[in-house]
Amino acid sequence: MRALGSEWSARELGVAAVLVIASTALAILLGEVIVRALVHRDADGQEWLYDRRLQPYRLPQRQIAATLSRLQAGTSFLAYDPELGWSPRPGARSADGLSRVDAGGIRTDRDIPVERAAPGLRVALFGDSFTFGDEVGQEQTWGAALERRLADRGVAAEVLNFGANAYGMDQAYLRWRRDGRRYRPDVVVFGFQGEDVLRNVNVFRPLYFERSEVPLSKPRFVERGGALVLLNVPTIPPAELPRAFAALEAEPLFAYERFGAPFAGRWWLHVKVAALLAPALASTDPWHLDAETRSLASRIVAAFAEDVASASAAFLVVDLPRREDLATLRRGGALWYGDVFGDLARRHRLVSPLAGTAGADDPASFRPRGHYGPALNAAIGAGLAEPVLEAWRAAARSE
Repeated sequence: MRALGSEWSARELGVAAVLVIASTALAILLGEVIVRALVHRDADGQEWLYDRRLQPYRLPQRQIAATLSRLQAGTSFLAYDPELGWSPRPGARSADGLSRVDAGGIRTDRDIPVERAAPGLRVALFGDSFTFGDEVGQEQTWGAALERRLADRGVAAEVLNFGANAYGMDQAYLRWRRDGRRYRPDVVVFGFQGEDVLRNVNVFRPLYFERSEVPLSKPRFVERGGALVLLNVPTIPPAELPRAFAALEAEPLFAYERFGAPFAGRWWLHVKVAALLAPALASTDPWHLDAETRSLASRIVAAFAEDVASASAAFLVVDLPRREDLATLRRGGALWYGDVFGDLARRHRLVSPLAGTAGADDPASFRPRGHYGPALNAAIGAGLAEPVLEAWRAAARSE
């Protein structure tokens, strides 16, 4: 009787399993029918369920084409650059009227000659929009504040701002090599903003930020055989980018794109329920620090410092945390890019002017798009003055 009872139990379990599988399959099928009925496709081929995008994502080609047209027409502040991806257009003024660059692409209200007009201290700044000083006028940038603080100490100094919007650490380094070196600065300051470690592993800017004012491609370093190897130079010309964006997976450079997974046409995405759930099912999140990203960031800054030293200049790194980074530190939390920050602190002279600054994490201290307001820029300039002077004097003593 026990054997007969066991046999019936197994049969009942089998029937139950079949019913569960059939019910699940029916629910999925019903869900698929409903999702397909509700999905609509826009002019760029992107599929939507109400206001939610379905993978694979499609780039907004019409908006990108309009932006590329402005870039090619010469009416934008940033311009295509075959070596850097993009850079400030020489002599241009920003649309908001707050920013101007000279013929060398340096942010300034005057023209700065390559050769110094008078003896003194020359400092060159490299980095992204936090170094450039986006959303404030020239005199409110931390570069201008640094120049004033040095003057207060009796030092005739000129600060050359080579910062550029949306730059990665790689582009800042490449801009030094191409543009900054020939100005022969005494001190080079690299503005470290944590998000830039992710920009190092991005090739196609719209995959990182779709509504970018520079929907272009950028150079990308990879590590091979213990050396940094540069890819995508010259960068893809604007006229060729629509074709590349329309067939991303056919582009050889797509293999080096950290942010391309949501745009890849994986076979299972033909199931619309799976396409809807894809973000939750993703096995990896590109917005995090991994071994490659950490190593590449550290190697780029090390190469930057080495090249600066070969030009007989001193090298400093200044920490430029975002508002959310400052809030994390205030709560006693750990920064997601903390390992890179630690690497930089161990290997280079790293200055953190905003550490402990009153109101540094106050939303009122920031501009609408998250950049520093005048008070924080002034604090950075003040905190950098003495380290810059020390680095300059140390370099002079070592000659």
